[in-house]
Amino acid sequence: MNHRLEELVTQNFAKAPTEACLWWRGAWWSRGALEEMAVECEENLAKSGFASGQRLALVMQNSPLLLASCIAAWKLGGAVVPVNPQLKHPPLAEYLKSVDVYSAIVSREAEGLVDLLRSEGIPAAVADSNDAPPVVEGRGATPDTDSDTAVLFHTAGAGGDVKAVPITHGNIIAVLSSIIEIIPSMNEDDVILNAIPNYHSFGFVVGGILPLASGMPQVVVPSFVPPRNALAAIRAAGVTIIPAVPAMLGILLGGDREIAPMSKVKLVFYGGGELMPGVAERTKEIFCVKPLEGYGLTEASSVLAVTPEEKGIKPGASGKILSCFEAEVRGDGGELLPFDSDGRLWIRGEAIAKGYFRAPDISAERFRDGWFDTQDVVRIDEDGYITIVSPAGDVIMVGGVPVYPGEIETVLKRHPDIAEVAVIGSPRGGKGEVVRAFVVLKEGSASRSKDIVMYGRLKLPNYKAPRSVKILPELPKDSLGKVLKKELRGV
Repeated sequence: MNHRLEELVTQNFAKAPTEACLWWRGAWWSRGALEEMAVECEENLAKSGFASGQRLALVMQNSPLLLASCIAAWKLGGAVVPVNPQLKHPPLAEYLKSVDVYSAIVSREAEGLVDLLRSEGIPAAVADSNDAPPVVEGRGATPDTDSDTAVLFHTAGAGGDVKAVPITHGNIIAVLSSIIEIIPSMNEDDVILNAIPNYHSFGFVVGGILPLASGMPQVVVPSFVPPRNALAAIRAAGVTIIPAVPAMLGILLGGDREIAPMSKVKLVFYGGGELMPGVAERTKEIFCVKPLEGYGLTEASSVLAVTPEEKGIKPGASGKILSCFEAEVRGDGGELLPFDSDGRLWIRGEAIAKGYFRAPDISAERFRDGWFDTQDVVRIDEDGYITIVSPAGDVIMVGGVPVYPGEIETVLKRHPDIAEVAVIGSPRGGKGEVVRAFVVLKEGSASRSKDIVMYGRLKLPNYKAPRSVKILPELPKDSLGKVLKKELRGV
């Protein structure tokens, strides 16, 4: 069995160089064409001095350049650091310094960042999305002695602390094998949409690397915005599998009400939160399939659980734990809890990162004896299906009693006038916290804050009911549609 991603990819290139590999801006590229680009990238990186153990920043949207650069860096024994090109300066430069990158490749669309990065001592060069980057001499970064790291992802904890998660070739290969195992209908005749930003682990691993490593063609779009472009690509290239996040499905299907059904799609699976009201029905109407939920973590190489198939759906569950993981639900004292109990999720297995990049103290808090403390409160049944009770760091202590915002959000979403809701804890003068809710109302709704407070008191125990409700035009979110609760604390 191959233990490095570039070995899997180059084997596919050699086996059928004329086969379709990726669809980009209205045309198909062969495997041979992408390989040629990757070889040129490798040659230029080598001339730049990039070598084993170094890290190459890729500041760009999804593109052939990103994929070819990954293959090139891996063949030289290095790793890549995909970064959101919309990340502001100076946080961008600070992050790239923290992961000690050798140099950065910036896409033409974000070339204004090149001078900013250079001013911070980070060598950077601009490249077009379908061309190899130029030769650019790197900085004196300290290489890793272990060349097994494939990619480092930017992540932030519940408190907003920024960390980098190094994911190895073996981590990713284990996840890919388990995904294919749990979805056996997936094969080389399928066409995967690569539209989730590849600077997120889910988009990178499932949208970009899964098709490259398994020999499936992929349809690369820089972003799922504007939706008309992404929908046109899905239709024109004959996409059959759509990995998604809730915001992506909402944007793709929420605008144009005259979208014709696309019967070639056979699978839509999503992770990263719940779907907006009506999106599941709209997905079935347009893509002719029921969307399947999954669950994942960056530290688990992106995907931890997937709903096996439509007949395997369990109401409320976020899928079945993949076979490459072992999972335990533990109590506050670390004791193992029985099935169907609410507790903190601990995981271990081939796909778990070994720790955070050059952060031994932080790593020691979460990685222990081969296990990783996700800090998510979950419930797992005897069949391995997982239900997310409350995401990490999301517990509210009311009078010394833990309250899970997810439970309250589920109840409030049943209110006929609420479109979206987020619940947080607010300090109560040294006496713990009280529950606060932020809601976005459906268009045309006349509900007031006090109406929703009263609804909560009727539907929830007193200590769980929101003490205040603030109506907002929208909730603050990141690029994948995840609500940024820390931004609500000052509202």
